Amino acid sequence: MSARTLEVGVNAHEYYEYSQRAKTQDFLEKYKNRSCNEWKNGEMKRFHGLDRAKGYGLRSMGMQARLTALAVNLKRIAKLVSSFLLDILKFFTNKGCLIYFY
Repeated sequence: MSARTLEVGVNAHEYYEYSQRAKTQDFLEKYKNRSCNEWKNGEMKRFHGLDRAKGYGLRSMGMQARLTALAVNLKRIAKLVSSFLLDILKFFTNKGCLIYFY
């Protein structure tokens, strides 16, 4: 029978404290809010170039993150407006009204 050894790392106490804190209600609420926003960050990273910095420094990265967020928000607004306009158009065409665009 071979002997087994258990190695305890230097940071074992900190990991235990973190695991205990992760069970608290306050931590779970913050994590829930974070998980709601995580897919938006992933979308900006995967489809809008936020995974690679275009410049050097925190200022450049901050500007790139803001512009990327602006682009994503503008796309969402355009999608909402276009779907709203299509709903209005469908409503009036079903009523038999003629719609003129100028």
